[in-house]
Amino acid sequence: MGTVDIIPIIPFANGEATGKALGRECLSQRIAETLDDRYLKPTLGAMSRTELAQYVTGRMETPPDYALYPELEEIYPERVEYLRGLAAGADCSLSEAAVYDYVVFRQHIDTWYWSHQLQPEPGHCSGVLMDGPDGILGGKSAEGFPRVPQPVGYRWRTPRPYAGLRQLKPETPNLTLRKPRTGYIESWGTCNEKGVACVASVACSVLLDEPIEDTWPIGQVPLLRFAADARQLAELYTRYTLHNWTRANQIWADTRGNGVAIEKCFRRIGLRWMGDDCVLWCTEGHYESPAMFAYMRAKRLEYLEKAGKHPGAEDMQYATDCAVRFTHMAELCHEPWGRDCEHMRRVLTDHDPFPRAVCRHGGPDTAAYDRTVTGASTIYDLTHNRVFRREWTPWKRFCCQAPEKVTQFPPLP
Repeated sequence: MGTVDIIPIIPFANGEATGKALGRECLSQRIAETLDDRYLKPTLGAMSRTELAQYVTGRMETPPDYALYPELEEIYPERVEYLRGLAAGADCSLSEAAVYDYVVFRQHIDTWYWSHQLQPEPGHCSGVLMDGPDGILGGKSAEGFPRVPQPVGYRWRTPRPYAGLRQLKPETPNLTLRKPRTGYIESWGTCNEKGVACVASVACSVLLDEPIEDTWPIGQVPLLRFAADARQLAELYTRYTLHNWTRANQIWADTRGNGVAIEKCFRRIGLRWMGDDCVLWCTEGHYESPAMFAYMRAKRLEYLEKAGKHPGAEDMQYATDCAVRFTHMAELCHEPWGRDCEHMRRVLTDHDPFPRAVCRHGGPDTAAYDRTVTGASTIYDLTHNRVFRREWTPWKRFCCQAPEKVTQFPPLP
């Protein structure tokens, strides 16, 4: 049985450690370099340092609307305390520490936004949730283009049908958990202290989205710190849509058997709840809730118009393939295989022809724009706080051929 060591989160001390590691000279240099960034130079970089300092200090000293965002009454003072610690550690003024933190934040969100104004690299990550005899199970298949070049003369071999796999001896790690002053520990193995978890998160390629909301000094809101079940999590995610600006399909669940798929772009959100069939699934590049489906369709057509392409371009073929895979995953989830761990493994090791396949090998039947390989395949057993994981050994052993590594985390309190 692994040990659990709980230490408190102290924002001032965390900021102070960051400031000491950075140092005043480096902090000042980073500010200058960041303001010269191609995205910030025409905006924040065009302001005088005095104007910028006044603007940032004003924002830092303005509390959020707690009536609209009640959780920020806990978060906002901690973010300010972190900045005070950063200033103390770097031996600089609070204003200078705040400017540094702000321009780094702005560079991050601006770079993230503008990087998605071009056609992103396609992938096909997928997620599944099942409530069955083995408990609450989440599964994720993570695909992408191989970062390791394929060897010359490599011969692709047809994978064998699923026939079970070997499990390595379970590992039980010792946990050092960080507890906030209020709320729950966000990561206790597979989930938070109350048994709530994101069991799958896959990108969703929404092109030409609205700019990301600048919510500094709050930034992203740690939803798992406050969520006691999946329904409260969905309520929080809806409230903090602009703070948490991920572009993704995510599946969230809790140990009580609640599950929700959250379809998210920078400024919009859609929810799909697990029904009486006790399964839920999502895949990359496809929104299914009516409002989000229409939004993505409109954005893709807008992209084609601005790029001078036609609706039959491979961009739209990729969008169609995502929908095909989504439908195939529904078929797999509803097979009479028991909704247990073996059922989940059969879904994650599916080798139907492209583009239906869940487990990807970039084979001869794969379109040129989607020569993806499954890099990792993971099952999260929320009920027993356990993880089953397989990983790809580049060009030697695919995920579905690898033994399964089992990690058993200590039980939740």
